[in-house]
Amino acid sequence: MSAPRTDLEKQKRHHMVPIIGIIVAVLVVLAGFVWWFNDETTDPEIPGEVPGPVDEIAEPPATGTAPVEAPADGAETAPAAGTAEPAQ
Repeated sequence: MSAPRTDLEKQKRHHMVPIIGIIVAVLVVLAGFVWWFNDETTDPEIPGEVPGPVDEIAEPPATGTAPVEAPADGAETAPAAGTAEPAQ
């Protein structure tokens, strides 16, 4: 079976707007992919790496614990609770 009335010029006119819309949508998606790919490959962020120039990095902040000094008289002290090494 074929269509009873075929007017190819009229069908071309009616389908021109959807075809242009599809072409525009494909171009927008393609441009977005190219932008995303360029963004991902130009400056990759490596986990654990500090961003920025290395010579401008400041010292890490203090953790809040002061270093422990040995007693002045030379006596040995017991380790803090829970930090003793297991016996061998």
